[in-house]
Amino acid sequence: MRPERTKATTTEQNTIDKISGNSVSNPVTADSPSLPLLNLNAGRQAVLDYFNNTWALTELLFSSLNGDEVYFLPPYHKTRHPLVFYYAHPACFYANKLLVSGLIDEPVNQAYELLFEAGVDEMGWDDLHEGQPDIWPCMDDVRNYRQVIYDLVVDVIRHHPALDEAITMDSPAWSIAMGCEHERIHLETSSVLIRELPIEHVTKPAHWPEFQGIEKASRPAPIPDENPLIQVASDKVSLGKPKDWPSFGWDNEYGQDIRETSSLQASKFLVSNAEYHRFVKAGGYENESYWSEAGWGWRRFRNAKWPTFWVQDGPSGSHRYKLRTIFSVEPMQWTWPAVVNYYEAKAYCEWLNEQNPGQTFRLPNEAEYLNIRDIDIPDQQQWQASAEKSTAADAVMHVATPKIYNLNLRFGSESPVDANAPNSAGFHDVMGNVWQWCEDAFHPLNEFKIHPYYTDFSTPCYDNEHQMILGGSFISTGDEASIWSRFHFRPHFFQHAGFRLVTSDGTENDGGKKYETSQLVDQYMLFHWGSDEEQRDEAITERMGHPGHLNLMERTVELMDEHASAKGRALDLGCAVGRTTFDLSRTFSQVTGLDFSQAFIDAANVLKSNGRLDYQRLETGQFSTPMVASVADEIDRDKIDFVVGDAMDLADIPALAENGPYDAILLSNLMCRLTTPAACLTQFTADDTYIGKGGILVFASPNTWMEQYTDPDLFLDGGSSEETLAKLGSLLPGFTQMHEEDLPFMIREHRRKYEYIVSQVSVWRKD
Repeated sequence: MRPERTKATTTEQNTIDKISGNSVSNPVTADSPSLPLLNLNAGRQAVLDYFNNTWALTELLFSSLNGDEVYFLPPYHKTRHPLVFYYAHPACFYANKLLVSGLIDEPVNQAYELLFEAGVDEMGWDDLHEGQPDIWPCMDDVRNYRQVIYDLVVDVIRHHPALDEAITMDSPAWSIAMGCEHERIHLETSSVLIRELPIEHVTKPAHWPEFQGIEKASRPAPIPDENPLIQVASDKVSLGKPKDWPSFGWDNEYGQDIRETSSLQASKFLVSNAEYHRFVKAGGYENESYWSEAGWGWRRFRNAKWPTFWVQDGPSGSHRYKLRTIFSVEPMQWTWPAVVNYYEAKAYCEWLNEQNPGQTFRLPNEAEYLNIRDIDIPDQQQWQASAEKSTAADAVMHVATPKIYNLNLRFGSESPVDANAPNSAGFHDVMGNVWQWCEDAFHPLNEFKIHPYYTDFSTPCYDNEHQMILGGSFISTGDEASIWSRFHFRPHFFQHAGFRLVTSDGTENDGGKKYETSQLVDQYMLFHWGSDEEQRDEAITERMGHPGHLNLMERTVELMDEHASAKGRALDLGCAVGRTTFDLSRTFSQVTGLDFSQAFIDAANVLKSNGRLDYQRLETGQFSTPMVASVADEIDRDKIDFVVGDAMDLADIPALAENGPYDAILLSNLMCRLTTPAACLTQFTADDTYIGKGGILVFASPNTWMEQYTDPDLFLDGGSSEETLAKLGSLLPGFTQMHEEDLPFMIREHRRKYEYIVSQVSVWRKD
């Protein structure tokens, strides 16, 4: 029997009733719990309504806890604070951000605003946070603090002159919208912590939305209905929220990027519990071969045998389960999507590949997800050119959530994967129901800029340790439910997240996957950013010396500086993790680095944003040494841009040609990795779009021509170095060779293995 409701939860219900009453136009009810996303042009009363609704949703969620003692229970995994922190943290955030923005002049309660400021983002699944249980204040004091903050924010909204105008990201009132969206994030993350509590500690609140399509009786796992694959054509997708779109956005949503997707097939539905049950029953959690090394480490440490929200309902081996929702244990809902972490989703894909020889199932990347989602949204240029700007594309900004989405708390939990209407391409749940894990690590868009009110919201997570989740869940509200949202979690975290399957047709280019492993990113980080001493093993060097060589990046920069007659714009093609691009900015006014590898560009953008990036230097086997790459303080990082692109098709990135031709273009370690190298050179000889009269091309190539990259008939090589150089020159009509040299350099694989390379370097000036 569950304990009776206590005074604490009654107090919270009174707060809900007060906020949900006549003071706002849209009270919290089970039929309509969440307002649409705030339109920042809608005026002071709309801001007050949205804040009240946001606050009331937090109170509604926490009213589910059966007594004050529940607030102080540590989660079973001990990787999060107890819930008292997450009840106070959103209030503390308002106080801190209003202070940072200048809307208030003094802290409200400085001790609380330090205590409740920072959460936990553990590096690993075994990084237990035991905490200090005696540091938390009693619940009466916490509730009093929340009331003080509530009254303060209401007063600021009602009276501060900053709200006389529409809110923009440059306005101090942006901090109020930021506080609301931050609280809505924690509405969702706190609901997961509540879902992890023993069921006797929670009771469903009266105003919580009902389920959609729930089965009331237990039944054995059915043979899952067919989840057919739907063909998706290749396309280009635009990323980046227009800066003046009239809703709040987190810093990672802004910027610009255009990505090309290859044709693929994707599953019509999210993977259901019935589908996932086959993997569990087949022993998927006992077979290491399906799991990544990190995933298997997590599975063993947690002794996971099935998804965390499945509840065993029979003897071991019977594979009978119930389902834990946020506030209840229900008969297993076999048609609902499987809620799993990234490691589990990837293991399922590996198992499915074994069952289907000849097919390779995986998760979509961000661009593929957007192509599947198939929502017509304006890019920055289209939005700016629009005479009548409409927010119709972003459904969450409008009163009624479209019936095709389980989003914005339309329902109180996941729902059947086939319950809501499909999009125009035939896919169900392209947004909502559960978040969808993606293959991409969290990364910035081009032109990413940190917002000064929250400098560490995104940048600490550009670390290749956070996996992207997209599309929102049933409990995602506000910006989280927006078409622009880009979120991320550690791969071992649990969120209301599931997955969709994709399989490529096998006809497309490999998309640079040869460069996409974190180990290779680390190797190139050391090659570009490591000092001479860091490249070597001190003990081995002391015993037998170290081969002499030059620094490829430094020497090619010297040649660019020496031969360029003008120092306006420089383009670094094949920039990898960006060292040369940064160094060129010392003498050139504006520099763009381009690479085909998303992982390389992600690393370069982190360096641009933060000025530093942690990486690992491989020693041997399982042993690595932590390293740090740092951009020199005197480098103006605002002069630099990084883009993902194909060096053979620069026209695919219109921004490259917007400000006239480049004065100097570097092609380093690039030519012998292109499918059609001549196509790359034609872009510079056909016209002056990318390089004009007097501009220079600098080539540095090891001439390692291989059939896996280039058709042998298209190799630019010869029987001697002179013949190879002549073949290059034959494809550069209108250019004169200015310089040629051999440049030896080394790339370290580990402390006892190096690749020694002699690059053929040449400089060509356009006549």
